[in-house]
Amino acid sequence: MMRLPNCLMMGFAVVVGELIASQTVPVQAAFYGFGAGFFLLASSMVLNDYFDREIDAINQPQRPIPAGVVKGSEAVSFAIVLASIGMLFAAHSGVGTLLIGIISMILMIAYNSRIKKFGLLGNAFVSVNVAIPFVYGGFAVGSPSWPLGIFALLAFLSSMGREIVKGIVDVPGDTARGVKSVAATKGNSRAARMGAAMFLAAVALSALPVLLKIVSYYYIPLVAICDIGFLLTAYSITTAPSPRSALRNKKYVLVWMTFGLLAFVVGVL
Repeated sequence: MMRLPNCLMMGFAVVVGELIASQTVPVQAAFYGFGAGFFLLASSMVLNDYFDREIDAINQPQRPIPAGVVKGSEAVSFAIVLASIGMLFAAHSGVGTLLIGIISMILMIAYNSRIKKFGLLGNAFVSVNVAIPFVYGGFAVGSPSWPLGIFALLAFLSSMGREIVKGIVDVPGDTARGVKSVAATKGNSRAARMGAAMFLAAVALSALPVLLKIVSYYYIPLVAICDIGFLLTAYSITTAPSPRSALRNKKYVLVWMTFGLLAFVVGVL
């Protein structure tokens, strides 16, 4: 239910934000930053399973709640525990990080409980939360700066593409529950083109850190792998906008995003 790879990426993204803001990050700051990102996302993932339990009964009946492995009340209790741990980590880094953590949880609760039904707006809520760790990292080390906005925007665009494409997989359940995803309202092909456009925008923007000289040239090899991956994904999903292709490509996007995070780290060290 926690989606461990996603939680690890979120925690790592906070540490990357800290590195971008301040090339020397104390071990303590990295530990508490990683923990806040990890546990707050874990909480939102569990809440997502709770609020999506009826949709998952159609799209993914093997999930713990529709499969009867976990009760809904148990999932909510677990999410509260995870969120509490995450907030403790956030509070340790200061008032600014605690406020960002609270805002992040409010966004995800709003998304899971209501905003998801509004399609692109719901996608944007999720993507803002994917971008927040970079800003959080800046506040965690007391050095928020404008270059963090560029990396946050890259994360936002990549996530938007993934969320839109992911909607192709979930059309049956989304339609039944009134979720107005792009795929459910405009069709798979339209969703594939919009998702691909987000990936292409991220690829174009990825050159900006080099042009502005806020990263070293060591950034280039890893971001090239990330960009090539996004280009291949954009081509793949537009030429075959099927649920099977979308399911495969949404997993690949996490791989390309990981290379992007590594590029940020190498580029600022």
